[in-house]
Amino acid sequence: MLFDSLDNLELYYPEVSRMQTVVEIMDKGDVYGMEPGSYQTKDPKVRYIISEYETDSKEKPYEIHRRATDVQIMLEGEELMSVSWREAVKEADKPYDKENDVQYTTGEPLAVWHAARSRFAVFLPGEPHKTGVAIGFPAKVKKVTFKIYD
Repeated sequence: MLFDSLDNLELYYPEVSRMQTVVEIMDKGDVYGMEPGSYQTKDPKVRYIISEYETDSKEKPYEIHRRATDVQIMLEGEELMSVSWREAVKEADKPYDKENDVQYTTGEPLAVWHAARSRFAVFLPGEPHKTGVAIGFPAKVKKVTFKIYD
């Protein structure tokens, strides 16, 4: 898991393939006014999802992707994000869904991060991660999640 300020996104070109596509889209600024939904990019290995939802304190599973790297950028609001131990994959609650590249599991947080506007997190393949957790009271958030496939 990587996390940082959006101002530093370009610094991660060497660590995250295709990060340049993410930076180009964010530099345009269009995502802030776009409706929730799934969008394609010029690069067939990068797509993005804009989502709006309300955070909550309910227990949530960790999700794991085998192929996709998630770059999650907060556009509005704030939430807690966490990552768990990779070993949690071995104890997954449900089988891997190959079509949607996702598996769910429970686990203990290894690291918890306060995600707020203009901050981002990168979850690499195999890293169990959880998002959408309220900070105190439920709050509305808007986020863009880039899915990078290599």
